[in-house]
Order: sequence, then structure tokens, then C-alpha cells
Amino acid sequence: MPAGLKLIFVIIISAFAFVSFNGRGYGLAASILLILIASAFARVPPHALLKGSKPLVILSLCIILLKTIIVEGEGSAALGLHIPFISREGFFEGMLMASRLFVPFAATALLFSVTTMREMRLSLALVEKSVIKIFLPRREHTPFLSLGLSLMLGFIPRFFELWDDANLACDSRFCKRGFRRLFLLIPLVTERMMEAAADTALALEARAFGS
Repeated sequence: MPAGLKLIFVIIISAFAFVSFNGRGYGLAASILLILIASAFARVPPHALLKGSKPLVILSLCIILLKTIIVEGEGSAALGLHIPFISREGFFEGMLMASRLFVPFAATALLFSVTTMREMRLSLALVEKSVIKIFLPRREHTPFLSLGLSLMLGFIPRFFELWDDANLACDSRFCKRGFRRLFLLIPLVTERMMEAAADTALALEARAFGS
């Protein structure tokens, strides 16, 4: 399957996960099932699609807590009190919302497990050239938009891989878990991403993409 068509399917599956039918998450269940079927055909273990998803897990836990713990209960506003209570409906709503976040992550991970950056760029470049020929038939154009889009998509899984590697390095050095670890991981991963971006820019300039 062409890389561009794979990308379209990723967008459709990701959007379908956020569709509700009569308040039920049938779209989420269908998107998860499609990802599992595609990973089986691609011979990619489903757990491998969630590699580097710990930042997403932290975000999901925060969403569940915000949905579950309600600050103002019934009658507390009239008394001027802020009594927190646990909402069962909010918990299930938070679980549903958090589960939906993992669908685009897993779908994108599966896309780059079976697609190289070169295939993605060539497929997007064909689309860009076709559009340019329709609207600007007499103008020569280098497909920079497809290059930028493919680079952006490629850096998304790279960030989570670097985060997972840095987190594993912290575990091997017996660093304490918790919120304080973020102050160690964020500067480290940011520096590694900037180095990766600089190396990519240098490689592009060596291939005359910067002229």
C-alpha cells in the first residue's frame, strides 16, 4: 500500500476513535479492532505500538483524576463550601477520553513500523506535484511541503523513543520516580531532539535541499 494511503487510513482511524454513537464508544472499539488487525497482518506486536507512551499515560491519569474528582457537590455551593466527591460517571468518561488518546499514538506507531521516511516523502511529493500542476501549471516547484510534513511526522515517534530511552536510563541509575524526574527528563530529551534536528538539517543541506 502506498505511504500516502496509509497516512489517510491513520487519519480516518484516529478521527473515528472520537466518534460516539448514542453516547457509546463504538467508534473507539472499531478503531482499536482495526489497529489490532493491521498489526497482526504487519506482524507487529500490539504492545510494541505503545513504546514510549509514558508521557501519554501521565496525561491520561491527569484527565481521569480531573473527571473523577468533582470539587463542588450538590448543595455545597449554597453553603459556600467546596466539598470534593468522586463521580462514577466522570471516571468512566475520563477513561473513555484517555483511551481515545492512545488510538492516534498506536496508529502512528504502526504507520512508521511499516513505512520508511523516504516512502512517506515520495508519496506526499507526488500529491504535492499534482496539486501544483493543477493550480500553477507553468511554475517549477520543489516539493518542500511534503518534505516538511514527512519530517514532522517522523519526529513524533522519535520524541517518544528518546523519552523512553531517557526514562530507562534513569531507571538503570536508580533515579527516583515522580514529578521531580520531569525536571531531569525534559531538558535532556529537548537537547537530544535539537541535536537530531540539527543533524537532519545538515544532511538536507548536504543534499542541496537548503538552496
